[in-house]
Amino acid sequence: MDDEHPASRPRRGPHRDPDAHEAVLAATRELVDELGYKGVTMDRIATRAGVARMTVYRWWPNKAAVVTEAVADRLAPGPAPDTGDVREDALLWLRDLVRTLTLLGDPGVVTGALTERGEPGRADLRDLLAAHSAPLSQLLRRGVERGGLPRDLPVRAVVDSWVGHVVYRTVFLGQEIAEADLLDLVRLLPPPPQGPGAA
Repeated sequence: MDDEHPASRPRRGPHRDPDAHEAVLAATRELVDELGYKGVTMDRIATRAGVARMTVYRWWPNKAAVVTEAVADRLAPGPAPDTGDVREDALLWLRDLVRTLTLLGDPGVVTGALTERGEPGRADLRDLLAAHSAPLSQLLRRGVERGGLPRDLPVRAVVDSWVGHVVYRTVFLGQEIAEADLLDLVRLLPPPPQGPGAA
């Protein structure tokens, strides 16, 4: 960007020029797709967006902050799956959670990008996991109502244990979770109730 096009530059100060702001977010998404989280730098973001490096730093304190905002819509959960089979729904949910936590490349990068921002990032991570937990709770309760799971299923315990397992393996151990691992979790669900009046 040069001095011949001053109107295209963001304003100085805390106010964000909407076009420049979106240009930075778009550039960040492109770079994440091309290079992965680790390959993205503030310099590369500024160059791709056509803004000054200090402009990016004025609006975001670090790479983690700008990347988190740029991919926020991709991190949001979808609705609870409803194929008619609670176990298939649970498998689809597990795949979605793993996909979200590995969105930016290596296992744990999403959670790393969030926690690098300190308490605001940790709060965002808690909100992210809570948002993804809600559809699982919904589909498990629906499975109970439809008779595919026993009425005394400890839904909260299942949700917490599955989320905890995926986060532990992905974040703390840095492991990739295979399809077989997800199937093992689904197999832990108790069988449908049997006998008269079970449903």
